[in-house]
Amino acid sequence: MEIRIGNDIDKERILGIRPIAAPYFTNDYFLVAQDGEGDILGFATVSLREIPAPVPGREAFILLIEILEEENYRKGIASLLVQKIIELEKEKDTYQVRAYCDIWNEGSHRLWWKNGFGISPVKNQDGSILGSFVTYAL
Repeated sequence: MEIRIGNDIDKERILGIRPIAAPYFTNDYFLVAQDGEGDILGFATVSLREIPAPVPGREAFILLIEILEEENYRKGIASLLVQKIIELEKEKDTYQVRAYCDIWNEGSHRLWWKNGFGISPVKNQDGSILGSFVTYAL
């Protein structure tokens, strides 16, 4: 399996399968997980932005990670995508990698925990939990 930065052809292929993902493709970058036959198994979209706090650097915010076929769930593909983002961002002036996951998405919470991210639940005023912001400081 190859994890690499995606291109316009990859984006067209992905959106042909998952058109609902279009808003998550920014002008920054995305990664694809591709098998030996050239099939895209999954992808991750990343937005780069300055941190709105008095610390140096920027953050890489993972907007979306998706594995395209259920048969490929729980095979480590999402972890490989996350680890590649961390590797790429360590080479740049990046302070942290962050993401958000909904509270009902147990698999996503396990992905972040397994990859060493800190997990911070987000609460409503009534105390209910919407989801979690996750952070990996570089």
